[in-house]
Amino acid sequence: MKHYNNMTRQAGMTLIELTVVLLILIGLAGLLVPYVGSFTQTTHDSTNSNNITQLNNAMSRYLTEKGRLPPHVDTLTNATADAGTGSCTGAQTQWGIYCGLANPTTFTATTIAADSIQAQSLAASGISMAVANDPAIANKTFGTSTAMIYLNDPTGPATVPMGGTAGYDGTTGYALVAAAGAATIEEHLAKALGRDPMVYDSGCYDYVGVGIGDNNEMIQSTMAAAPVFFPKDAKSGPAEAYAHFIAILQVDKANSGNGTMGMPCSGTTETAKFLGVVANVPDTESTTLVGANTLLAQGWQNRAAN
Repeated sequence: MKHYNNMTRQAGMTLIELTVVLLILIGLAGLLVPYVGSFTQTTHDSTNSNNITQLNNAMSRYLTEKGRLPPHVDTLTNATADAGTGSCTGAQTQWGIYCGLANPTTFTATTIAADSIQAQSLAASGISMAVANDPAIANKTFGTSTAMIYLNDPTGPATVPMGGTAGYDGTTGYALVAAAGAATIEEHLAKALGRDPMVYDSGCYDYVGVGIGDNNEMIQSTMAAAPVFFPKDAKSGPAEAYAHFIAILQVDKANSGNGTMGMPCSGTTETAKFLGVVANVPDTESTTLVGANTLLAQGWQNRAAN
């Protein structure tokens, strides 16, 4: 005859055992938090670097297929004088550096007349139509474009406004790469684009930054959409700061005299050249424009630190 123990076996865990398990899990989660944050930033760095590489490749394909640079670039300058909206504060001047840039000090504003060497250089390259940015738009990346501006060669009309917007008088504002801190323009370009400073010559050329936004002719031609930069600081996201990437163009500006290195400038007007794609980031991340090499190095530093 079988005898059964009247005490039934307890199912599950006791409160003490459950508490111990939870404490262990909480401790492990605390240890993983720094690694999760580093992983997120590393992913952003990798995505940004990949976006720059894709844009460089897309631009090269466009040049090969079309034989020219894509028009409808963003000028990165204010289309009109305005009080500014959103992250743009204070009075904004027409053709001043677009107030929506994450770090506007990386550029210097300039105006290019329709009959200038710079205009001829840009028009010959294909950059004959540009889109100025609107400081009154709340979102600083999407929907910032106003009427397109036609920067023609000297034999044609000065500047032809499109989209019903009047008031352009033959000049167009553009953003030139500026000296950054103790770095010269040449050193700034070298850091951003990964070449030696002596490759660049600000005495003979202007180095113009133009945004690759949704209106750019390259989009839906050799690239599906205009990518955006992912900043470290969520407060500097696309709504607060212009997050489209920026193409750097070498634009002829002098047909006489000597350049920075003492070599004579070209005696004829050269076609504007595409040099590479960079990102304009908050000065808390970088005081200079950043390119693919900078982002890759930053990603490896993040990995090494964790």
